Formats: sequence, structure tokens, C-alpha cells
Amino acid sequence: MAMSVANNLKKRALALLAAGSEEMELVVAVDVLRRCDIDVTVALVQDEAVSTSNEELVARCSRNVNIQADVTLAKYLQENISDEASLPDAIILPGGLEGSRLMSKAAAVGELLRHYQSSAKIVAAICAAPTVFAAHGNLFAGRRLTSYPAFKDSLNGAGYAWQEPEQSPNGRVVRDGNLITSMGPATSFDFALTVGAALTNQETAEKVASAMLYKWPH
Repeated sequence: MAMSVANNLKKRALALLAAGSEEMELVVAVDVLRRCDIDVTVALVQDEAVSTSNEELVARCSRNVNIQADVTLAKYLQENISDEASLPDAIILPGGLEGSRLMSKAAAVGELLRHYQSSAKIVAAICAAPTVFAAHGNLFAGRRLTSYPAFKDSLNGAGYAWQEPEQSPNGRVVRDGNLITSMGPATSFDFALTVGAALTNQETAEKVASAMLYKWPH
């Protein structure tokens, strides 16, 4: 019984995966958050324009690495999301140009993000992934964020306050309330640890960083 109660208290995160996602950004985030004792589910965003089996869970990522998800996003939403209270404590969007384009076209992703827009729960996106917000109706417009530098002008034009992250102790990460964004593969660990600290506490994230021999905060 005690173990069941403890498991119910664990924070939950949902990491999205699509064909063409940046594998480093996804895997580092999932790995680090699980080291922080966060329950992470990887959900596959399927191409809604292509007929595929609902059982197909493997995506070929941006560097031709195949990654298997735990569940399709459609099935996850159907079985787990009934209202705002049932949302995971965080949603993670990795970058990768093609993966972000697919997420930008997926109605299920837009539906999920709209739930988070009115929630205090964490929304975390890295590299090209912040462009997904703009594609689904400029969600979170007016908020401070960052991304891969090539998307600076388009995000500013869509009404976001794009920032070049200062070399803060947490690395090249911008946090504006529940919105956490970062720049690319090289900032994956800073991004994941910042999300981990937001979901647990700073001490937990620092212990995880130390165990990985990664100096964080910098």
C-alpha cells in the first residue's frame, strides 16, 4: 500500500516523438527525467495524412536512429486525458525540423497544447519545437522563449519575445513561468535538468547532474 501511494505521488511527464525528431534532445530529456524519478511516457505523433497501423510505435529520427515509443499520442489521449487535472505534470517537445513540422500539422498536438495553455503545468520545447506553438494558433504568444537561432525572426514575427539566453547558471535555457525552452542538441542536458528541477527540486536535479559527471548549475 505504501508503495502504491508513493507511485501515485510521482510526477508525470509526456515526451512527444515523431518521425524526424532530434533523437539526442528526446533521449536526453527522457533519460534525465527518469533519473529524477519522474514517470515519463513517450508518445508517438503519427502523420495524420498517412494511413498507418495504430500499433506502429517506431519513428526514424533525424539522424536515422529508430526509437520506439510507449504508446501513440492518439491512444494516450483517449485513455488518459479527460480534463485539465488529468494532464501530465509536463509535456516535452524535442526539436528536429521534420519532427517539428509533423507535430505542427497534428491536430492532436494542438489539442493537447491548448489544454496546457490554461494550465500551470510545465511545457518544455527545444530547438525547432517552439515553432509548433506558432503553428497551432500562436499558443503562448507574448511569452519569452528561445529556440534554434534560425527561428528567431519567425517566432518574433508570430508575437513571441525571442531571447538569446544569457550564460546563466542553468545554461542556455529560457524559462517564463511554466514555459521552458532551449536551443539545440548541445543544450539538451541543461534543458532536461531545468525541467527536472521544475518538476522535483533543485537539489534532486543537481544530484542527478553530479552522478552523470555533468557540472550543473554551471
